[in-house]
Amino acid sequence: MDLGIIYSGKFGERFVCNLADPKLCPRFGACGIEICDLCKKYDFSSKISFVQSLPEPNAIGLYVEEPEGYVQKFSCDVLVAINVHPDILISLPKIGEFKALIVPACDQKWCSPGLRRQLSEKCEQIGIEFVSPKPFCSLIPRGNILRRFCDEFSLGRPEFFVELDDNAIISAEVLRSDPCGSAYYVAKKMKGFVIEDLSEFYKEIHQHQCAYPCMASMERDVELIEAPFHLAGYIMVYNFSKAVGIEAKDFVPEHFRKIVLI
Repeated sequence: MDLGIIYSGKFGERFVCNLADPKLCPRFGACGIEICDLCKKYDFSSKISFVQSLPEPNAIGLYVEEPEGYVQKFSCDVLVAINVHPDILISLPKIGEFKALIVPACDQKWCSPGLRRQLSEKCEQIGIEFVSPKPFCSLIPRGNILRRFCDEFSLGRPEFFVELDDNAIISAEVLRSDPCGSAYYVAKKMKGFVIEDLSEFYKEIHQHQCAYPCMASMERDVELIEAPFHLAGYIMVYNFSKAVGIEAKDFVPEHFRKIVLI
């Protein structure tokens, strides 16, 4: 399976680096260059057929009359489009050939509800699997191509294997990473933590995710009620807690439970 990526902005850069050159991750902050131990032992660069960086949508202007002037014809199995101008985004199914389209909405400006409906309808008409996770780490693959993508790239909602000695975390392994790669940082920093108070345990997980740092928008989202950044935090805390054997349902706000508790 080959992946194509079209993006603008810092989140897109981080996504590309996390998949193709994970040794660059200490430059994002978190661990720091001097103490990096190369815990991300993978390289998916051979599965990436192309990467194209575009100007930010607000730098392009309100309308794009000829999207083909920005994106030439391409072919891949799965296309990830991050923070792409709406006129270019809606034109991608006629510009390129692909079997599945992922349009993350870590910021509501990346893909509005109306644009998401248009893309979903267009993709359904021509047999392309489509998903627009908000944020990206809430991704649930629906369809064979998207499930295969998540399996081959070990990507989606973070999953962990955690080993305990009584209430001390002696090891934490990432089974599936979130798209930005912060799961590896969380796993590393939680090693050695002694679980005595659940509120402190949840706080510890979340502060490590923030330190990576999470790049989902901190602006309130009209559909989520809260910011995508907050939802990303609940997803990370819930899934790491689940790996420890702690049911963190009560930690998750009621309006997020249908998204997080899966």
